Amino acid sequence: KLEILNNKKRKVDSMIYLDNCATTKPYKEVLDTFVEVNNSYFGNAASINKFGKTTNKLLSAARGQVASILQVAEDSIFFTSCATESNNIALLGSVEHKKDFGNRIIVSKIEHPSVLESFRELERRGFILDYLNVDEDGVVDLNHLKTLLTKETILLSVMQVNNVFGAIQPIEEISEILKDYPKVHFHVDGVQGVLKDKIDLSKVDSYAISAHKFHGIKGVGVLYLKSRRTVHNITFGGGQEDGLRSGTVNVAAAASLAKALRLSQEKVEDVKIKHKEFKTMIVDGFSEYNHIVSNSPLSEKYIDSIINISLPKIKGEAIVNALNERGIMVSTTSACSSKTFHLNEALFARGLSRENIEGSIRVSFSNETTKEEVETFIEVFIDEYNKKFKEVIESGI
Repeated sequence: KLEILNNKKRKVDSMIYLDNCATTKPYKEVLDTFVEVNNSYFGNAASINKFGKTTNKLLSAARGQVASILQVAEDSIFFTSCATESNNIALLGSVEHKKDFGNRIIVSKIEHPSVLESFRELERRGFILDYLNVDEDGVVDLNHLKTLLTKETILLSVMQVNNVFGAIQPIEEISEILKDYPKVHFHVDGVQGVLKDKIDLSKVDSYAISAHKFHGIKGVGVLYLKSRRTVHNITFGGGQEDGLRSGTVNVAAAASLAKALRLSQEKVEDVKIKHKEFKTMIVDGFSEYNHIVSNSPLSEKYIDSIINISLPKIKGEAIVNALNERGIMVSTTSACSSKTFHLNEALFARGLSRENIEGSIRVSFSNETTKEEVETFIEVFIDEYNKKFKEVIESGI
């Protein structure tokens, strides 16, 4: 068994991992924090004994650190199990609070499944669902938003950064439009945007993040709420997290999330420069190949840590598998939807052709991605393109 584990470790050490939108590798310091808290501060933070109170102080410290980094009040931070749960609480809970004031809800067409499916569930419950269009760049259409907003609208959700192609959404402009519609709860999924794109959280009503997207562990997230009273809890129990999310709080996970957020924040400026270089290398490296299409151009409209690439007439899965055989890990779309065999909704909303969508892959960098890894990816991709895909594309089969 030890030999099998060692072999697997050698394979992992030799691979090039470029699927960081799906998840990132936890920092060693984050794992150390998680283990140490579980070992030394395993008390229940809700217990009134001395050990419980000590553990609760650690939880408060983690909450305070997250709040400080996000520049919000400490009592506006709530720990959850993941961004999917955070999104569900914000969306279902805000509608429960506002249902007597209207019955229309708006969601952009490029949202993550945890948001889109929440809206579809609300539609099944009788709310009127309006989809907000995006332009060819994948940026929400503000003029269309203005036509959708009515006095009956109570909820709007637009992600900060799209997880499939990296388009940055105009959150501040949307918040300005919403000043004329004070009943609307404005939720932002910040999973791919946190620390990558600046946001003023005073402009939104709720905001969701997940630790494993910034080198934390899986199974812990955060929900920011401008006002706790605007969101009803959707689960019930012992009243933890100010009653928003009952259940024994995972203090070790919360502390490790705070550690990951702090460590990642310290590297933000250097990482942005590095990712800009990496994306430029890929775009320039593929520019002379007519059949390699970038759906995430070099532009201020897109973050540099995500690049979506297409080989029309080739299935994205075939590209992923070819790269996988060479030790390079990328993905087709969102990891939360890549096993469902239908056109990616976010790419479809942009008006991309079916061939382009079906032939798309996503490459995403982390804080630990190296220039050498990107150079190898470009070299291997071009080699696989010339050997396996170019002739198929040009033959028209």
